[in-house]
This record gives sequence, C-alpha cells and structure tokens, in this order.
Amino acid sequence: MGKRILVLGAGRSSSTLIRNLVKFSGAEGFSVRVGDLDEALAQSKINGVKGENGMETRASAFRLDADDAAARKAEIAAADIVVSMLPAFMHPAVMADAIEAGCHAITPSYVSPEMAELGDAAANKGVMLINELGLDPGIDHMSAMAAIDEIRDAGGQMTSFESYTGGLVARESDDNPWHYKFTWNPRNVVLAGQGGSATYLKNGGVELCPPHRLFQEVTPVEVPGEGRFEGYANRDSLGYADIYGLQGVDTLVRGTLRGPGFCAGWDALFQLGMNRADAQVSWPEGLSWRQFTAAFVPGCGPKSTSEEVADGVARLTGCDAETMGKLAWLGLFEEAPIGIERGSPADVLQKLLEKKWMLSDTDIDLIVMWHRFKFVDKGGVARVLRSWLTLRGEDYLHTGMSKTVGLPLALAARHIARGDWNFSGLVMPTEARVYKPLLAALAQEGVGFSEDAGAEAVKGA
Repeated sequence: MGKRILVLGAGRSSSTLIRNLVKFSGAEGFSVRVGDLDEALAQSKINGVKGENGMETRASAFRLDADDAAARKAEIAAADIVVSMLPAFMHPAVMADAIEAGCHAITPSYVSPEMAELGDAAANKGVMLINELGLDPGIDHMSAMAAIDEIRDAGGQMTSFESYTGGLVARESDDNPWHYKFTWNPRNVVLAGQGGSATYLKNGGVELCPPHRLFQEVTPVEVPGEGRFEGYANRDSLGYADIYGLQGVDTLVRGTLRGPGFCAGWDALFQLGMNRADAQVSWPEGLSWRQFTAAFVPGCGPKSTSEEVADGVARLTGCDAETMGKLAWLGLFEEAPIGIERGSPADVLQKLLEKKWMLSDTDIDLIVMWHRFKFVDKGGVARVLRSWLTLRGEDYLHTGMSKTVGLPLALAARHIARGDWNFSGLVMPTEARVYKPLLAALAQEGVGFSEDAGAEAVKGA
C-alpha cells in the first residue's frame, strides 16, 4: 500500500504543497489524503494534477473539522505522516495525536513551548516532529546555516549576520503607492510592531527599538535585479545567537522587507494608533472614514473637514507629502462609511486594507530573502558574503508564498515516505542532515539562492 501522507488544511498556502505531493504520489508509492472544513476546496487542490512520468496519482479529499478531536485523531492514526497547515495554536494537539499514533508530524510553525515539551515523548516513540519548515521560519534557517557552516568549515570566524525576508508584490503587479499586497495572513501584517520592542545586536552591543520607533529605524537593502527595499527588525533577533551558534558576533539582526516608502506610511498609522487591537469600540452608525481618522487626531472632531483632518494627521505624525499621499490613497479622508458597527481600530483598518491591498486573480507575488554574512577568513582577512533569493509566483493559486512555504514541507514528507530519513524526536532544519538534501531539492524546483561572486575582501567587516 505504501505510506499515507495526511495534509490538514487546504488554504492558499497549501496549494503547492498538495500539488507536489499528489504529483509524485504514484511514482514514489505513497498516497495523499487532504482534509479541510471546505471539502470542495480540498478536492479542487488535487483535481487535475498530473502524475510524474505519467503515473496515476493516489489522492483523496475529505471534510475536516479540526475541532472534532475524535475525527482528527482517527485520520492521524490512519496516516504515516501528517503535515499540518492548520492555525499554529492547533499544532501541539496535532503533534500529541501523532505521537500517540506513531505518526511523523511536520509543520511550518515556530516551536512553541508546548511543542518543545513533546520532543522526549516523540523520541521515545520513534516519531519525528519537524517544525519551522516553511519560508520564514524554514528556508531562512536552512540557507543561513548552509553558509555559516561553510564559512566555519573553511576556518572562518563569523562577526556579523543580517537577514531580511518579505512577501511582496512583483513589479509587474505593483499598482499602488504602498508597493504592497497581502500574500499572507492580513492580521499579522496589521498587528506588526505590537508584539513588543525589537532587540538585536549591532556594532558589538545590544540595541532595543521600542514599537513607536520600529518603522523609523529602517535599513536599506539592495537586492540585485529587484532594486531597493526597506528592512525593519523583527521582535527578537538575540535568540538566533543560540540557534545558529553565533555567540560573540558583533551584529545579529533579523527583519522584514517592505517596498520603498512603506515603513513611513505604516509608521504614520502606528503613531495614530489605527492598528491598535486593545479596545473594542461601538462606532456610530454611518461613521465615515474622515470621521474615523479624526477620532485619532487631537483637536479634530466629527465635523472637521477632510483638509482639517489631513492637516492634523500631518502635524501629529510629521508625515511628508509622499506619505500623506499614501494615506489619502487608502481613503482615510473620504466620506464613505467604514461599514463596521463594533470592533477595534485594528479590525476597522484590516477591513480597509483587505480591500485596498487585495491580491487580484491576475497579480503575481514576489518573495525576497536576503542575507549578509561578515567574517574573518583563516588568513585573517575580513570578508563579506551576500546571498539572496527572489521568487515570483506562478499565478493566484500557486503564489511565491505558497511555493516557498509548501515545497520544503512536501520535500520533507517525501523523504520520510521513501525511508531516506530515520530520525526521531524534535528535528530542526538548522541540522545539516535536513538542510543539505532539502536545499538541493529546492534548487531543482527553482527555489535557489544567488551569491556575491568570490566574497570580496572588505575593510571593517
């Protein structure tokens, strides 16, 4: 019969994962079972996929209510490998079910404390729990560790590591002044910066960037072939000193990439407080966007004109004309109703942004990942190495985000199904036994990195 691979969740980010598994199911002798609350959606993801070398595919779809613990357990018990694309908070339950059933489990999510606690139980049962195996986290781990290990193996000593990743919109589909459209969970974007201060190493010391300055502390990142982007620091970079073995480096920063001018615009919304989720408000019926914006500007009221509200925003935030143009493009000074009777400011803003930043059926997204490694080689020469990944999506369904999140998961599941891997316990993609075969396979799928030729010697690296 071969191994059975169970995929839980058939949303957009699962599209390429499912396609890859179904494509190779017949040729590699495993079966694929895809579950989603919307069974028709799950079925649509397996329909029309042609098998490798003309082989017949072996795939089925079913309705999954992930909150139905008994049904979920039964499906996992019948599988050999489960790939969970459910919301991250459900992964500990899925992994516990997998351990009980003796089923290997793979997720793209960060290892939570609850997930980490399952490592010993998995090892005792001979079960692999592989996490952080998507884009970020995932490909970032693998590509970083491949370069760091290579530098060390050649006798080099790392002094600095910077890494930025962004899910963006391709130049040919970039038709708004923010140079951005949603390719991932909109809620995570709306709440960006509210998780606390960003902490990182820079020039030999710890630096802390509080939320109200986060989008003002921008690093320009030049990516060959794609131009210049803006990078801002993620919440915690310091923890990666242990993850990547970078204790003692002078600089360690991980962050997010956005298009030119995005951060200034988002900083204005942040300074206004429009993305706050800590207050539920009953909004007056028929409240306009002009009146909504006025509520965040001292001295402005519901009768203030659009010009008065815009002037107040400019004074309060210090926006320049270009940034004010971005806010005006969103419609924040217009008379159209917000269309929400109750919710947080973040809820209201998210509804607006989902309309304005929606990825259309003809749009193409763009994934950009950029690393900069500084090190001293075995001859004592300071050097710098840059590596970068740029990937455009195929279409609305098989986006760049879907490919970079889904392919590492699919490739790992296939390695397990073929018997290539025989690990147990909690497994991370920072391990060479994981990243070496996966990076090689990703490159064959067109997901590969470019590097600066020769890592030229530099002064003060």
